[in-house]
Amino acid sequence: MLTLSQASRETKQILKWGGIFLAGLMTLLFLLRIATIIKNTYFPTIPKPTVAFGKLQPQNFPANNVSQNLTYSVNTLTGSLPNLNNQLKVYRIKPFQPDLLAVNKFQNRITSVGFERGYTAVSDKIFEWKSNQNYGGIEKRIRFNTINNNFTITSLYTTDDDVLKSKKIPTESEAADIANDLLNNMQAIPEDIDLEKTKTNLFSIQNGSLITSTSLSNSQIVEVNFFQKDLDNLPIFYEKPNSSNISVLIAGSGHQQGQVVGVNFIHQPVSEESSTYPLKSVSTAYDELKNGQAYVASYFGTLANISITNVFLAYYISSQTQDFLMPVIVFEGNEGFFAYVPAIRDEWINK
Repeated sequence: MLTLSQASRETKQILKWGGIFLAGLMTLLFLLRIATIIKNTYFPTIPKPTVAFGKLQPQNFPANNVSQNLTYSVNTLTGSLPNLNNQLKVYRIKPFQPDLLAVNKFQNRITSVGFERGYTAVSDKIFEWKSNQNYGGIEKRIRFNTINNNFTITSLYTTDDDVLKSKKIPTESEAADIANDLLNNMQAIPEDIDLEKTKTNLFSIQNGSLITSTSLSNSQIVEVNFFQKDLDNLPIFYEKPNSSNISVLIAGSGHQQGQVVGVNFIHQPVSEESSTYPLKSVSTAYDELKNGQAYVASYFGTLANISITNVFLAYYISSQTQDFLMPVIVFEGNEGFFAYVPAIRDEWINK
């Protein structure tokens, strides 16, 4: 028969081992929680790409700016190709909303920047206005596309004496202000433009063509480029790496400090609708570059071998209409070399 002292001893033993078991269990749970935190921090579980848009159309690149056969070597800071994301969001471009009053609205916007009222219908979708000569400066034409709200301003500035001989070309900062004022007055600066990214390029005019210039003193044209904001911490690149789809040409003038002689305005706004897609490895993209399957956007050198100094991801917007904003792998090298390789894996591209 169990005595009271025996029962007391057994109860103490049960409590002792029960306490040890609970302490061990709590310690195990704590260690598992710590292990989970470490795993999620250093080895996070990445969800599979959603690929909700299905197969995508290939990106639209222009012809390469370089015709010679190039070879490549890796000369990054680490001496090797970097590791980049293996998936990224693809965004839908906002569809254009037609407006029956688009022509009249555009006309009201341009009369304040020196264009006459009254247009010429170039086609059923493209309309043209002449500059008002009472404003002075070079004669210009502006053409507006009612399909996409894009426009151009053109002039014969490459043969104009005021432009060719003027020593009153504005500084790059002044040219940026002139370009910004023009687009502001036209209510034509989109919300997704990052004004802090504005860049200028200098050109001289030789035999009717624009030639890259190295200083303001031997330039006749300042090109002002407006860039869209970064998306997911990635820059948006265009057909030329240092230019954009919204650019304004500013020249000197015998009549005033500076004048607008050309504008190219192509804007494709990006929606918030997105889906993730798998990306090629950097080594695969590098092989495509070596095999001539990349778009070479710029190269100012003469040597056939390109030293690749930087590789990174970016989004790409063409001057042609596209349905989706898709990433590219950018290879940067010596002598202004830039090349873009489509980043989405081939099985998700219609070919």
